[in-house]
Amino acid sequence: MAEFWELVKTYQGYGIAAFVIAVFATPLAMRVAQRFGVMDYPDTFLKPHARPTPYLGGTAICLAWAAAMLGTLWCHTVEWQLALPVLLGGVAISILGLVDDVRGVSPKMRLAVGAAIIAAVLLTTGAGFRLVASFCDPLGVHFPAYVAVPVSVLISLVVVLGACNSANLIDGLDGLCSGVTAIISLGFFLLASHLALWGYSPEGDPLRLVLAIAMFGAAMGFLPWNFNPARIFMGDAGSVLLGFNCGMLIVLFAERGIFRWVIGALMIFALPVFDTALAMFRRWRSGRSIFEGDRSHFYDQLVQRGCSVRQTVLISYGLTVIYGGLGLLMMWVDEKGPVIRTRYAVPLYGLIVLLTAAAAHFAGLTRPEQQAGRQTASSADETPPSPA
Repeated sequence: MAEFWELVKTYQGYGIAAFVIAVFATPLAMRVAQRFGVMDYPDTFLKPHARPTPYLGGTAICLAWAAAMLGTLWCHTVEWQLALPVLLGGVAISILGLVDDVRGVSPKMRLAVGAAIIAAVLLTTGAGFRLVASFCDPLGVHFPAYVAVPVSVLISLVVVLGACNSANLIDGLDGLCSGVTAIISLGFFLLASHLALWGYSPEGDPLRLVLAIAMFGAAMGFLPWNFNPARIFMGDAGSVLLGFNCGMLIVLFAERGIFRWVIGALMIFALPVFDTALAMFRRWRSGRSIFEGDRSHFYDQLVQRGCSVRQTVLISYGLTVIYGGLGLLMMWVDEKGPVIRTRYAVPLYGLIVLLTAAAAHFAGLTRPEQQAGRQTASSADETPPSPA
């Protein structure tokens, strides 16, 4: 335990710096948005919030996160060959989200540019190169590098893109995305701390720790301004950056080719994945495109069933803590050898996925969306749901 607190002391400065910068940069972003009319205007369907709301919160998150990452380069905490591509990629994908917030970007263009940014980061850092090996090697299945590496990069690209999309989709209520990703980043930090104390990787451990603590500080610094009733929204500029961080951390846990750390990280990130899967399933059952925007996410359904916005967000925080705790269970599995450990992890998390799906089904969350039910209700004493 003493070693853990020494590790926290080493890295806490980056989280504190990101938190302080986000706290003070967010009201500045609010004023800039109001000055130049970068506002999110309500409508009768996807944006039922009460009043026009500033839409540049993501720039404050990006500034806080980038400052913390630059601090690691200045202090030589992380090797620049690893940190710099991730920093530049995160800033680039946040700028892409900002352009979409302000001017609008076609989905195909956004997907293509986002994929190019992420691919460049993966190829430059080598993140995710051993993803296939981490799953297949413990099972005694070995592929040559010229097959395993390209497939690993492709899967890693899908994972990071999916994390960006999931974080973007869960950004649907005041304080939801910022609070959920803050809890997720704390879970990532605990998992990365365990690996660092174990001596998992001299090169990768510092990067994972910094990414997690910087994301935690930036999200927490933004949350007071974004919690219901929100005074500013993060927009895509913030949500895709937070998703990019989560996705990169997930693939970075595959560095040593031990798959249980990857699925442990995926479990920590389970709530955004569950929400995305549930929304796409309901759209499919309704006969609509799975990419069509709607208000059929699990948090929308909770509000439709009578929960207030704050209650729904707090329930989501609680679920994130539960999934985070389940993801961290791998820290206490102590059988001999990585093969046994992976064999414990896969069925355990497979069972959790099945139980989650069953719970969603019996709670009626998987029923096709009804046309009359698209409008999202709100509590009498709180601001209606909004893309926060």
